[in-house]
Amino acid sequence: MGNINLQELVSEMEILLTRIDIELVDIEYRREREGQILRVYIDQESGVNLDTCTKASRAIKSVIDEKDLYYDHMEVSSPGLDRILKKEQDFIRHTGQMIKVKTSKEYDGPRKLTGILAGYDKNHITINTQDKAINIPLEQVSRVRLDPDK
Repeated sequence: MGNINLQELVSEMEILLTRIDIELVDIEYRREREGQILRVYIDQESGVNLDTCTKASRAIKSVIDEKDLYYDHMEVSSPGLDRILKKEQDFIRHTGQMIKVKTSKEYDGPRKLTGILAGYDKNHITINTQDKAINIPLEQVSRVRLDPDK
């Protein structure tokens, strides 16, 4: 992205989307076979449909153009049923739901866990597996996804 500050871009996109009651969930900016891809994942309390994606795309296009961010393709979509949980509000909103957790190599325990998200604080998540409740430091969590199959 050259001189573009990704965090600054994300902050500006969040402000614009919040004004129209759309949540910025995540962005991906990477090279793929089709070229440079900018993926913007959004959510809304009432759900995401084509109209929501169109509104979001129009809202953020100006800030992307202003920052002169190069891309071959831009996609705006919902994060899906198996969305990644990253932000504090994600963990709070999805407490009580089934999740899949991947831990880092440094974690002294299983690398993959599936269970119910039972708790969250700024330093840990608690997951109830079939066997027991496990408290995992966030610094040792590599990824958390909702598990809609369970």
